[in-house]
Amino acid sequence: GNNTTFKVWAPTASKVLLNLFEAGHDVEAYKTVEMVKGEKGVWSHTEECGHGTYYTYTVTTSVGTQEAVDPYAKATGLNGNRGMVVDLSRTNPEGWGEDNFVTGIKTYSDAVIWEVHVRDFSNKIASSNYKGKYLAFTERGLVNEFGQSIGVDYLVNLGITHVHLLPVYDYATVDEANPDSQFNWGYDPKNYNVPEGSYSSNPYDGEVRIKEYKQMVQALHAAGIGVVMDMVYNHTYDANSSFNKIVPYYYYRYTATGANSSASGCGNDTASERYMFGKFMVDSVSYWAEEYDLDGFRFDLMG
Repeated sequence: GNNTTFKVWAPTASKVLLNLFEAGHDVEAYKTVEMVKGEKGVWSHTEECGHGTYYTYTVTTSVGTQEAVDPYAKATGLNGNRGMVVDLSRTNPEGWGEDNFVTGIKTYSDAVIWEVHVRDFSNKIASSNYKGKYLAFTERGLVNEFGQSIGVDYLVNLGITHVHLLPVYDYATVDEANPDSQFNWGYDPKNYNVPEGSYSSNPYDGEVRIKEYKQMVQALHAAGIGVVMDMVYNHTYDANSSFNKIVPYYYYRYTATGANSSASGCGNDTASERYMFGKFMVDSVSYWAEEYDLDGFRFDLMG
C-alpha cells in the first residue's frame, strides 16, 4: 500500500535513526525518526512512504554516530549515497516476463565466455546512441567505417555463448554525475545489490539504472547470449563501509595487531565465515539471479 517497513540488523547499536529524503542527493532529510530494536538485534520502523523515497540510517555504536546506506538497498541515488525505496515491478521493461534464456550448452566446458567492461564496449562506437551505457547492448545493426558488424552483432558473429560483465554493481570510484572524467574497472564495491549508475542514462533516479540493466540483459538474451556478472564480495572499497558503520568490526577480518587483514591486497578483507556476511552473499547472489535473470557469476578471489 502506501507504507514501507524498514529493517536493519544492528545488534550492538544503542540507537538507530531512519532519515527520509525526497531526492537521492543534495536535499536535507524531510523527516528523521527513531527505529525500534526488536528480536535478534533487528531495528525496524514502518512509515507512510513508497517508491522513490530515499533513505539512510544514522547508527550510534561504540565507535560513535555515523550515517550509513542500507547494505540490502536495491536502488540508490547519485553515487550510491542514499538508498531508495523501490517497487521493482516498475523497473521491468516491456516483455520482461517472457525473458527465458536457455544456453543450449550441455557442460560448463562448452561455454565460450567473452569478458567486457560496460563502458569500453561502446564508448568508441561512433554510431552508438548510448556510448558507455547499458543500453548500448540493446543496439543492433551497427557497423564501422569498413562496413563490418560491431557491438552486439560482432559478439553474435563470434559465436560466443556468454558475456562476462566486469563489475556492474554500484562501485565507488567513478563520479556518476561526471562519468567520463574518471575510469575504473569496478573492483571497489559500495552497494552490492544496486547497478552502477555511471552506465545509466540518468544516475539521479534510482529506478532508471535498474530498468536499463534489465534491458541490457533482455537484449543479450534475445541475441542468444547469456550474461555472467562479476561479484567482488571479498573486499569493499574501504574499511569503514556501511557494513562497518552499522556493526563495527563484525564484517571484516583483522590481524593479531588489530589491523585490517589484506589477503586480497585491498586492505579490507570481508569475513565470509561470519554468519551474517555469509547470509548476505547468498541473499545477494540469489537476488541478482532472480530479479535480473542472470545466467552465471564470476567470484573475485574467493577461497
